[in-house]
Amino acid sequence: MLLLRCLTYKKMRRKIQFFLCCKLIIGTWCNTMDGVTTKANSSEAQFQPNYLADSVNNFGYKLLLKMMEQNKNENIALSPTGIAGLLAMTLLGSVGSTYDELATSLGFSQDILANRNHHEQFGELLQQLNDNETNSKTLYADAMFVDSQTRIRSVFKDYLTTVYHGEARGVNFTQKNEVKQMINEWVKAQTQAKIEDFLKQSLPEATKVVLLSALYFSGQWASPFIPEYTFKMPFKKPEGEVMADLMLNLGDFDYIFSEKDGLHMIALPYNDSTTVMYALKPRLPMKLSLFDLMKKLDYNKIDELINKMNERKAVVRFPKMDLESNVNLDKALKAVGIKSMFSPDEANFALMIDSSDDKKENEVVIRSRFGHEQSRMLKDALNSLPNPGVYVDSVLHNVKITVNEFGTEAVAATAGILARSAEQFYADSPFYIFIRNEKTKLVTFSAVVYDPTI
Repeated sequence: MLLLRCLTYKKMRRKIQFFLCCKLIIGTWCNTMDGVTTKANSSEAQFQPNYLADSVNNFGYKLLLKMMEQNKNENIALSPTGIAGLLAMTLLGSVGSTYDELATSLGFSQDILANRNHHEQFGELLQQLNDNETNSKTLYADAMFVDSQTRIRSVFKDYLTTVYHGEARGVNFTQKNEVKQMINEWVKAQTQAKIEDFLKQSLPEATKVVLLSALYFSGQWASPFIPEYTFKMPFKKPEGEVMADLMLNLGDFDYIFSEKDGLHMIALPYNDSTTVMYALKPRLPMKLSLFDLMKKLDYNKIDELINKMNERKAVVRFPKMDLESNVNLDKALKAVGIKSMFSPDEANFALMIDSSDDKKENEVVIRSRFGHEQSRMLKDALNSLPNPGVYVDSVLHNVKITVNEFGTEAVAATAGILARSAEQFYADSPFYIFIRNEKTKLVTFSAVVYDPTI
């Protein structure tokens, strides 16, 4: 959630706070929403297949590594796509170094005109996640709550609605309890009532704008685990071990063992033929830690390994778990290069908030979205807009992940497959998982698990 409010800091500045609510339940259902985006008119920035999805996924992987550095041997759960969606909305309203850093980190363009294509392509990818024709369901949604006295640029609001399908609601932030209830009801609706009290406290009366982003996934395994064979078994942590509920599955799975990289990875598909959970861990965890392994990799390398996977008979032990991660992303975002938006002296959101009555400014803003003049000239004009004096105070991220056996209808078909020649993938020591939508190639959720019992 993006929160703008007034703050006395040297000269008058305003504070922004982000909260990103994401919810993942494996084994149930959710509703979806349809959406249509416009095509970019610019002939620039033609992408290779999956270019933007790969860029967003690389951003999410780098962010996760930084968080692992800062939170050693702790469970971490992220929604790379959800975070990128929120930052893309922020990018829409930024200029100057704030724009440059956000665009670079997300893999968008520094070119103002080419970036229209990036926004529209990303918005289209996000809407493609909302597919209601399968058993597994993914829902991405965003919204903007605007104080009735704050002048949000109409071009920003309209473009946000057209490209990212974000609904805009006018509110009076002096009615603190009512606004809190409205935001919590929105989050509850988008997460299928799995997050009921997102805001624990009311927002300050000086709040100007709230941007919200939510991502929810619910799916059934294509090959369900066998509940009767879920047993308490040792899970080896970096220091000591715990007894965890390890589920059993067996059958034919896409699998790869890379001796060169010291890892093995297995694909656990859902029954929608679109969504897959990939689980990756060191082949010899006593010799190579999960963090050291992941530092040697990046998303592109992992994607190459996925493309080399072959179907193999496998015995899978995987923990039954309920993960919840509540983290502040400030330090990690700064570590990947997004810094100026946190600085009162450098942040600039002049394309989001209209702080003057100069009609020429509005013409410049409109040209940034619909004009065709030289990008460099246009960017210089946008950078000259008066800074409305807002900055980002914090970025809070909440993700919940539940993994269980769910589904026994396929047990009879797989119960006799176990063979001595089968590959063994035992997630009984720290591992990395990520869920990827194979239609869009977006990684919707990812996590590193050091202790599945907490």
